[in-house]
Amino acid sequence: MQETTLRGHYRIIQNLGRGGFSETYLAKDIDLPGNPYCVVKLLKPMFMQHPQALETAARLFEREAQVLYRLGSHNQIPRLLAHFEENQEFYLVQEYVSGTVLSKEFVSGEKWTQNQAREFLQDVLQILEFVHKENVIHRDIKPANLIRRHLDNKIVLIDFGAVKEITNMIENSQGATRIGTRGFMPNEQENGNTQFNSDIFALGMTCIQGLTRVPSETLPRSPEITWNKQGINPQFAAILEKMICNDYRQRYQSVNEVLFALNKLEQASNHKSWWQNKKAMVGLLSAVVILPIAWKLTNNYANIDTQNNSPTNLPISTGLNNSQNTATYENQSYNVKINYPENWLKNDVGDKTTGELARFSLLSSNSNTTNTSSNNDSPVELILEIQNFDKPVTLEELTNLRVNEITQFFTDAKIHESHFTKLKNAPDISAHEVIYSGKDDKTDVKRKAVWLVKNNKAYIITYSAPERNYDTYLTTADAMINSLKLH
Repeated sequence: MQETTLRGHYRIIQNLGRGGFSETYLAKDIDLPGNPYCVVKLLKPMFMQHPQALETAARLFEREAQVLYRLGSHNQIPRLLAHFEENQEFYLVQEYVSGTVLSKEFVSGEKWTQNQAREFLQDVLQILEFVHKENVIHRDIKPANLIRRHLDNKIVLIDFGAVKEITNMIENSQGATRIGTRGFMPNEQENGNTQFNSDIFALGMTCIQGLTRVPSETLPRSPEITWNKQGINPQFAAILEKMICNDYRQRYQSVNEVLFALNKLEQASNHKSWWQNKKAMVGLLSAVVILPIAWKLTNNYANIDTQNNSPTNLPISTGLNNSQNTATYENQSYNVKINYPENWLKNDVGDKTTGELARFSLLSSNSNTTNTSSNNDSPVELILEIQNFDKPVTLEELTNLRVNEITQFFTDAKIHESHFTKLKNAPDISAHEVIYSGKDDKTDVKRKAVWLVKNNKAYIITYSAPERNYDTYLTTADAMINSLKLH
């Protein structure tokens, strides 16, 4: 769909993501001065082939679009710019928000302080107060749906899932489609009994992940959620505990109740600070006398070091097949090289927005087209990506980010293996390997992804194939992965 222009108005630039119900694209509005960016969401549910369902979908689509128009009047919700039907497909065009998605901030940044967490809650709660007054439940609050806007550092709430709502309503007679994300979805929502305070639960889980950097889906439930409260003010922890209570009847019943509890805690904290400042003034003269002694004692301990333990290494297979002729791809800007068989097609992507450098696809024996078993299959391919970080990031943090992206955005994702490894040409750098499967459109796909971190850059290599063809080309893919060289 890239380079397609919709309605002679919105030129598609790149694919931003694909889910079970929709595809999302970055586009430019070529009718406006400066060609500003916008986001185009295409609704592609499977029921469109039925005329009656299509009519119902059109009616629901119009209704949900009107809801999004209303919600877009809030400064921290993207405006809906247009909605239309074209070739029996439904499109939403929304305002593009320049910012950092919290799922990425959680990897590249430090854990939130309690003040940062409280400010985050207050920021998002006032958005939810507006949303709930419009009689709308978001139902999918999570780090990937929250953007910290570059303009003013405010949080923007995205993806209200109108397309999910439409699909759910039409398919409800055959079994309701569950809307939400594992780790952020409370039990009542999973059971089809979504409440307004289901959003409060999801927000609390997001805040806890910001404080702890522990992926929400890994936290144990028995039935209450267990998380590390060390270093957290007990009163603040109690607020979070009530937000994520397993029984929605014991949870805060409204956004205003949470805001009231946070304001009460802030007032108590300010009162305590006033007394601390008063006592600090009394001790000031003593501090002037003691400070030189304390400075000298501190310097005696300045050179104490700590050591880190290295991870266990699980090597993966090495070596290209000697019977294969190989070529080399090199990107001097990122100081990276990788070998690939000459019977694979190289696509030098170089997309700075997505970080994709190159894509290598198995060629058909009869043509220069990629080899797929049928027209509906995904290709056999290997993708090389680079992700830049403003701050140092560990392999563990990168792994949390990548695994979260897999489980949240890859349809029917199932993780088969996840462990540390080493690459043949980078033996001094720890890497991580994940093998997973799921659906790409209608095709059962299996993938192996290996990533490592060097100089604030993540190098990610992903081998992807239809599940039935995965083992056939695995040896070749392993050899390509192991040929990676970083200068």
